Amino acid sequence: MSSLSEPIGRLYLRPMHPRTPGDKARAASAVELFSDLVFATAILFAGSQIHHVLGQGNFGHGVVSYLLVMFFIWWTWVNFAWLSSSFEVDDWLYRSLAAIQMLGVLVVAGGVEQTFGGTVNVALIGYITIRAAQIGQWARASRCGGAAGRAALIYAVGIAVLAVLWVVCALWVPFLALPLVVGELAVPIIAERIGHTPWHAPHITERYGLLTLIVLGGSLRAAAIAVSRALGDHVPALFGVAVLSVLVAGGMWWIYFWAPHRDVINPKRYLSPLKYGYLHYFIFAAAGAFAAAVEVIIDLLAHDNYLMEHQAGLTLSIPVGVFVVAAWLAVLREHAPLPVSISLPAAGVLIVLEGFLPFPFIFIALTVVMLVTLLVLYQPVPSRATEDHKSVEDTADVS
Repeated sequence: MSSLSEPIGRLYLRPMHPRTPGDKARAASAVELFSDLVFATAILFAGSQIHHVLGQGNFGHGVVSYLLVMFFIWWTWVNFAWLSSSFEVDDWLYRSLAAIQMLGVLVVAGGVEQTFGGTVNVALIGYITIRAAQIGQWARASRCGGAAGRAALIYAVGIAVLAVLWVVCALWVPFLALPLVVGELAVPIIAERIGHTPWHAPHITERYGLLTLIVLGGSLRAAAIAVSRALGDHVPALFGVAVLSVLVAGGMWWIYFWAPHRDVINPKRYLSPLKYGYLHYFIFAAAGAFAAAVEVIIDLLAHDNYLMEHQAGLTLSIPVGVFVVAAWLAVLREHAPLPVSISLPAAGVLIVLEGFLPFPFIFIALTVVMLVTLLVLYQPVPSRATEDHKSVEDTADVS
């Protein structure tokens, strides 16, 4: 019986049951959609802050700080996305803990500027707030028992231990940061070995796609800023920046959604969902950084920063190149015929190198257009996961 149809128990709570992986009617809930919007806002805010840091020429510290904040935001979003895909409940406690997560991620985003200044205390407070709520969610899910309950318990314990270690790292042992990142990434590997969360492939890939789409929308906001600055500051070249921004963002969208994502996550291949989820760190970070890079180019043309042209070009070319390669690794490689599979990673490297050319935005846009043209000429091929998904859904229907 679905937990949503069960009578409300003590304290107006319902049991938190594992979902059915083959449920064809599964779609993102209102709580999940609102959560995605909050997390995407945090990513875009982090990108808007790095644009100011890059505009001052502070590349090394700015990039490292951005990647750390992005890890906090991305990793906590991933945790909630897979939990909500695996367990079914929607009562006041579930929504309250989800709201605490959203508050925490806004605190992380609010501490971005301080993090760029070399202090991570505010961002860490936000991160611990999110993790405290997620410990409660996973602990509640562990009560369902079975393989799903065992996995949920490992998640709850692993997150709790690492949260304590993050505090120790911030206060006394800063060099623990990298080992703690590795520890965070190891928790799902251990949990899914000991147990198994019944995630829903079409639903989880829908969540990833929605967040990617929202974050890419940040570059459209930057295009609107370019038009506004072109009119206000009388810089006609900014109209071209707006056009190129829309062109490249549209190409990134086309590349990302060219192949069906649900067939990439194979329920019979242990590492495939982990690879898909982990590679999205680079996809989300690159999409947010691209929006920031467009604003860097706007400032350069409006004489609001004093970067060298190749410096500004690299802030633009690296995110787009990383996005293309990460999308190929995460999704397209499973479906791509040989010409596409060769062209995409090669084009990603080429795009990065185009940052050294004069007027790099034009060359980047041309390369992205050529990639989209190639994808139009070739259709995705079925991946090995397709039959596995059919067998999972058929089994669920029979049961």
